[in-house]
Parts: sequence; structure tokens; C-alpha cells
Amino acid sequence: MLSHFQVLHDIWKAPGNRQNRLAAVLRAAGWFGRCHLRPRSGPLLQPVFGSRVYPCHTDSIIAKHVMYRSEWYDWDLLQFMKAVLRPGDHFLDVGANTGLHTLMASTVTDLITCVEPEPRNLERLRHTLALNGLDSTQVLAVAADERAGTVALDGNDVFTRLREDAAAANVPAVRLDEALGAGARVDFAKIDVEGAEGRVLRGLTGLMERGALPLIAFECFGHMRAFGEEPADLLDWLRARGYTVAVYDHEARTLDARDPLAAGATDLIAFDCEGRRRIGQRLTQVEILER
Repeated sequence: MLSHFQVLHDIWKAPGNRQNRLAAVLRAAGWFGRCHLRPRSGPLLQPVFGSRVYPCHTDSIIAKHVMYRSEWYDWDLLQFMKAVLRPGDHFLDVGANTGLHTLMASTVTDLITCVEPEPRNLERLRHTLALNGLDSTQVLAVAADERAGTVALDGNDVFTRLREDAAAANVPAVRLDEALGAGARVDFAKIDVEGAEGRVLRGLTGLMERGALPLIAFECFGHMRAFGEEPADLLDWLRARGYTVAVYDHEARTLDARDPLAAGATDLIAFDCEGRRRIGQRLTQVEILER
């Protein structure tokens, strides 16, 4: 019973539910009932971000977040995306899953590339895009990696990750700076690949060296150790390439670069000189905190 009270507390306090908490509780209760009484029912088409529709499947972790904490469940990251993206910006969604962050980006720009290798996620992603008429969104059905070849996948839904098993490798892998093509530019990249973020970033060094990747949002925590990497080493690698790494706090209106890992956040923002200029222009009330 205590766990149910905790869930209710989390629903009530979720930033995305502030505007109508009672409706949020009722929505969550309805979703709880649907998952337990009709677990094999088709997806519920949930309105999100004002003008979009997201198909919520009962076996989806992201759908649970959406129904319990609203489409803004990934609060700081989604708010940063909303503030920094502009029409015509190229948004790259690596580990797009079923497309929720892409839907947010699509309310601002129609130049979007999704990268998603897991078959079920990929099918649902394409359904999400079709429901919302996002025909111009490019979908790369590959794994992003530091070298081209094939890789194995492990897990499903949000827990899909690369696996070091050459015998089981059957998913095409690409360096994104090659897959996107010569002269490509990415204005904002979101990377969520369950620990392989370093491998994805090393496959984007071509764009970095050309100054064509000014803003990156990426997960950075203990899952990286499964690939023999430490989060601090990845931050040092980015800094050596001219990036500042910070934690975005939407409530405080800060990008704190003093000690990102100590802040306990899982989503970090990296920006080069051009990214810093854009932040200054587009998030005029945000302060960058540095030593």
C-alpha cells in the first residue's frame, strides 16, 4: 500500500501535471486499470504537446511515464529542447524508441532524423510518425556506433542496448557522420542508448571537427561501465573537443557546468562555442554556471 501512496505522490508532484493534477490522477488511474484489466488491448492514442498524438502501449515504459507524469515527464530535457530548437533546425534523435522526443521536436522543426535499431521500437516509431503525418522525418533503422559493421542487441523497449557478442551480431551499425552524408549539419542531437553514448559520439567526430554539431543532450551514468567506459572520461573527451558539459535545471534557469556528475542528473547538455552563442540568444534568462 505504501508503494501506491508513493506513486500517487509522484503523480501529484510531477512538473508536467501541475496545471491539472486531478485530471492527471484520473488519467493515471485509468491507465493502471487498462494495463491490469486489458493488457493485450491496442494502443491508446494520447494527445501530447498540443497538436500531436502518441500511441501508448500497455507494455511500454515510456507510455507509463506519459500517462503518469504527462508527455513532459522528461521535464528538464524536453523543456530545454522546446526552448532551444528553431524552425529549420536539424534534430537528430539517436535511440528514438517510439518517438516521443521526436514528437516534441516536430512541433518546432520538420527537419528530423531518427535512429532506432530495435525491431518492435522501430515498428512503433513508424506508426507514431504516420499517425502524426510526419512523412518528412528520416528513419535510420540501424545502430549508431563508432565504426561501421554489425552488432548484437540485448533487451527491449527503453532497455535495448548493444551487446558485445560477435556470434549474435545481426544488426547493421554505422558511424553517423558517414550515414548522414558529407556536409551534413545537426543543430541538436539527443542520444539515449543505454550506456553506448560514447560510441555514438565517437561516430560523430566528423561533424564535431567541422563545428556542425553545436548542441548535444545525452545520458551519462553507470550503464557506460558495461562498455568499459567511465562517465568522467567521456566528459573529458568532450571537453578536449571544445565542448562545455552542463546540467540543465529548468526551474532554476541554469546550465551548471561546475561539476555535472556530482549533480546526480542523468541527462547532460554539451555545447561548443556555437552552441553557447545559441543558448545565449534563445534562452536569454538562462545562466551558465562555471568555475
